[in-house]
Parts: sequence; C-alpha cells; structure tokens
Amino acid sequence: MNKTPRQIARSLRAFRNVYRLGLLHCVRILPGDAPCTAARSQLGLEYLGDKVPHLPLPECTNERCDCRYVPVGSEQLRGLNAAGNPSSLP
Repeated sequence: MNKTPRQIARSLRAFRNVYRLGLLHCVRILPGDAPCTAARSQLGLEYLGDKVPHLPLPECTNERCDCRYVPVGSEQLRGLNAAGNPSSLP
C-alpha cells in the first residue's frame, strides 16, 4: 500500500517526537517487495530520529514505492503498548 505524502510526514513527525523524548534510538528503511537499487542500498543503515530521509527516496526508480520506516526503540519504548501505558509483556 502506497502512503500519501501527508501520511509520510505524519510518520516522520512521530519519529522525531519519540526521538526527542529518548524513546527512539534510530529508524531504518525497510525495502518493499520489489525494491529499487536505492532501497537496497539502505539495508543496514540507521538514521537518527531527526535525520530520517523522506520516502520515496530521491533515487527511487519504482513507479510505486513500497518501502516503509521501521523504528528501533529503546527498552522503554518496547515496554509501552499502543495506548501509551506500560505493557504487561516482558
């Protein structure tokens, strides 16, 4: 599913906010099902919360970009559930 520019901007704002709070270590870009060369070059790269590139990447050659952001959080972030409450999971 292709995200709209508005959805991408919302994701980036959320990443920056949790980064400022110390909950996010970095963000990775996960290539889609048929990744372009630019997406494949992102494997293993991690971006700080305030340095995350916009998707699609400027060098993307696919008609539809299926890449997505993957947050790499702190232990504190992993301990929160979607409601923002402490999780009962270990």
